[in-house]
Amino acid sequence: MPQAASSSNRGSSAKERSLVDVCQYLKGVGPAKATRLRNLGISNVNELLTHFPRKYFDRRNLTPIAEIPTGIETTFVGQVLTSSNRRPRGRRNIVTAAIGDDTGVIQVVWFNQPYLLKHLKPGREMIVSGELRHFRGQRQVVNPDFELVGEDLDEQLISGGRIVPVYPLTQGVTQRYLRELMMRVLNDYSGVIEENLPSSVVTELNLPERSEAIRAMHFPDDMELRDRALMRIKVEELFYMQLILTLLRRNRANDTRRRRLDVPFELAGRFIDKLPFELTGAQRAVLDQIKRDVSSSRGMNRLLQGDVGSGKTVVACAALLAAVEGGAQAAMMVPTEILALQHYKTLTPYLDALGVRSACLIGSLKPADKRRVHAGIADGSIQLVVGTHALIQSDVSFKDLGLIVIDEQHRFGVRQRAALVRDGQSPHLLVMTATPIPRTLALCAYADLDLSVIDEMPATRAAITTRLVPPAKRPAMYDYIRQRQEEGEQSYLLYPVIEETEKQDLEAAESAYEELSKGPLKGARLGLLHGRMSMADKDRMMTLFSNGDVRVLVTTTVVEVGVHVPSATIMAVHHPERFGLSQLHQLRGRVGRGGREGYCFLLTGENVGPETMERLEVLVNQSDGFRIAEEDLRIRGPGEFLGTRQHGVPGFKVANPLSDQRLVEITGQKVRQMLEEDPGLATSDGKRCRRHIRAVVTEDMITQMTA
Repeated sequence: MPQAASSSNRGSSAKERSLVDVCQYLKGVGPAKATRLRNLGISNVNELLTHFPRKYFDRRNLTPIAEIPTGIETTFVGQVLTSSNRRPRGRRNIVTAAIGDDTGVIQVVWFNQPYLLKHLKPGREMIVSGELRHFRGQRQVVNPDFELVGEDLDEQLISGGRIVPVYPLTQGVTQRYLRELMMRVLNDYSGVIEENLPSSVVTELNLPERSEAIRAMHFPDDMELRDRALMRIKVEELFYMQLILTLLRRNRANDTRRRRLDVPFELAGRFIDKLPFELTGAQRAVLDQIKRDVSSSRGMNRLLQGDVGSGKTVVACAALLAAVEGGAQAAMMVPTEILALQHYKTLTPYLDALGVRSACLIGSLKPADKRRVHAGIADGSIQLVVGTHALIQSDVSFKDLGLIVIDEQHRFGVRQRAALVRDGQSPHLLVMTATPIPRTLALCAYADLDLSVIDEMPATRAAITTRLVPPAKRPAMYDYIRQRQEEGEQSYLLYPVIEETEKQDLEAAESAYEELSKGPLKGARLGLLHGRMSMADKDRMMTLFSNGDVRVLVTTTVVEVGVHVPSATIMAVHHPERFGLSQLHQLRGRVGRGGREGYCFLLTGENVGPETMERLEVLVNQSDGFRIAEEDLRIRGPGEFLGTRQHGVPGFKVANPLSDQRLVEITGQKVRQMLEEDPGLATSDGKRCRRHIRAVVTEDMITQMTA
């Protein structure tokens, strides 16, 4: 574990150094900076060295201010001539500086960063990188990256006159600090950066050695070297992602503890017969795949993808009932208490009619109720349970768990999946997502799971029209919401935060509720729902909204997944630029579920940039969740797209399986070839891979893969 290195002293010899040395004990770090580095996901030297730049500034040739081109990111040096800070009424704070050199003067503007003024003293020299725009006849650069030029020669050698890395930062960690730390650690630890790819992969793909590639990723002598290094790191990420998950899949295929549920699906059939609608062909096809899985000795480890509202929950319930019919217990784990309660309330009438004993387990249950549910799970009297993370607590022990369904799987990690599998049990696994994952990414990031897709929508799903709503058109939108609520329809007004803070210039749910109830929606049946409310208050509000007693719900993203209110027809999202496209698509999927046409309004601000508008236009023009997901993946990259919840498996920092499809295929082929020739990873290359796996994954994953 990294903590074992805490005894290493500054100035230790190279032989004593290790990539698991904790950052706190590095020169220039200490406890305070170590805490801030942890906010970037950096705890040890390996994590520091793989904290790669998000872009680079080429400071070998600086552009004179008079020659800065329009619309192209450019770096220039100038002197602060004047600076000011102002806040127009009702608008964002604006810091402005005039920067000049021997050739001319340019205006530089920052929004909502008033603290910058103290750094912009007249006479200070600064390096600025950004895009030139024209505003009211003036040349200006908006929200650029900049650094003050100091007199420190070492700092100038790192940050000037070369290709300079620009890192993702956190509060209290500056570019200058991170560059100096990175350069020092590269010099001190380059001798202990070991090769981790099989020699055949390095040779056949003509890749640089790992130590050379990592240095070139941070401080390249030219962009050609950086591009070769980038290729090398992409191969490494894709190779190990597929190797680790292939080992997991192989281990599960050899697991003989999983019981065969060779049942006629009679309970599932009776459940389906009671539904007020017919299953789609795609739902029936997936059910056939699940039947084959659970009745085979290999068992089920399946990822079920389906667009918002495609009917995944019905398929999941049928699978759960197969386990109950086979004499085992079944569990469904979902990410939020609201969703757990909704699923439970929806399914209970059907389960009661079938004689299935069920329960709901969430963290906010009263202690006595929680003990009762725990006891029923332990003695087997509860056959089917719906719950949240409460299902994976140490005091929950199933008597005979036969099948698990995990809904919205991207909100859970590998470690959390494994936590449901305890006490020697090996249940069938079905994980579901309404965030469609492009096939190339799914095959790479979820290589341990078989893939099913529900690509057909139920007839009851209505079309949803999406519109961008600028500030000037908000009054008309509120009038429309009022009109629709008087006709019996319902609306969500969604905000990204609960309450306003000084650091966030965002509309917040609580203050919006107060303003709307006294202003444009005065007299409307308004309700408020957010994550800080007690579970009882959340449940009460959702009940009022579901029953139609509340017609307009002011809320946050607690309603993002699974919430089903058929008469809701409008979703109005404030500050849509704060969300990914796939998340906005999820939110849009909360409306139009009862057959009536739905509307999704994206309330943009006054200063939304062209890139953001272009991104939101994708949602306006596209309703196919898979195409939206591909665009989201292209824009945000796979690390942010998948989130940080794949705990236990190394993620993607630079590779993008969508744009790097050819590399996915090549590395997948190399993984298969290696395991065919060396299934036990016993050769020198195999042992090298084992060492790297032990360095990057959790102990429980190692046990599953290499036991």
